[in-house]
Amino acid sequence: MEKKLINTHDKFFKSLFSRKKEVREFVSKIISPEIVKNLKLDTLVLDKTEYLDKHLRISYSDLVYNCKYGDGTNVKISLLFEHKSQPELFPHLQLLGYMLRIWGIQIKQHQNLTVVIPIIFYHGKKEWQTKPFDAYFNNIDKELQKFIPSFDYELIDTSTYSDKELAEYFESIELQIGLLVMKNIFNEQEIIQKLSFIFNDLNKLLQTEQGKQFFDTIVTYMLNATSIDTNKYLETMRNISQQAEQQFVSTAMKLELQGMEKGIERGIEQGLEQGLEQVALKLIKKGYDNQIIIDITNLSVEKIEQLREQRGKRD
Repeated sequence: MEKKLINTHDKFFKSLFSRKKEVREFVSKIISPEIVKNLKLDTLVLDKTEYLDKHLRISYSDLVYNCKYGDGTNVKISLLFEHKSQPELFPHLQLLGYMLRIWGIQIKQHQNLTVVIPIIFYHGKKEWQTKPFDAYFNNIDKELQKFIPSFDYELIDTSTYSDKELAEYFESIELQIGLLVMKNIFNEQEIIQKLSFIFNDLNKLLQTEQGKQFFDTIVTYMLNATSIDTNKYLETMRNISQQAEQQFVSTAMKLELQGMEKGIERGIEQGLEQGLEQVALKLIKKGYDNQIIIDITNLSVEKIEQLREQRGKRD
């Protein structure tokens, strides 16, 4: 998977799971009940320490939450997001490196070592194969077994939940929508058909400024993570409500304007006309009609039609 796309999933995951309210509900309903019953979720605090090196950061994001456990023992909950469409062959090795960094910093800061609960959030298309650490080694007898680390991790695999289960399981609208979009983001043929269901409570979400900001984040994620024509998304939003349509158009135009600004910056160096033509070609590819392209670029309708024809010949 391209690094740009990996970063797209990573940014959205961090946006959703940096919300303490949503994380508290997620942990309380998804993690093993035997663990949850002893977690004091009202003490949940996001740990802003950076633990991963550059190599590991390519593989998954690092979100660590500190939480009191039982009689007051400080437990670090590690949320590790597997954002590739392929399962990880050796997740224990990545997790072990991650935990060693946490403990290493605690030692440097003269703190007591705390238990780390690794949580992998997986939303890829292929089945995730779970196996113990010692399964990585062949022909290990009991004498050698004691030299192999032994620990487990919590796996949250969105494929094990139906869309209906995710929608009904959580009270937070942000959590419902976020998880449903992530679960279906790799199925472009289906996600358009499911959008009306996914955004069933969208009008309620859009009643607050925070809700509008979250919807902007969702739209940005969908547009950047899929190759779906913008107009297809727009048609669905129009069917949901006028407010949904207006908010979607606002966000989509912001993204296009950001792209346009970059195009114009390049155009200043290469020639403004050429830069605007590149912006127009990008908008044509996205499926925008002539009037919107004219409003953004000030190119003539004749030039835009000429660019459409050129693009058609290349395709």
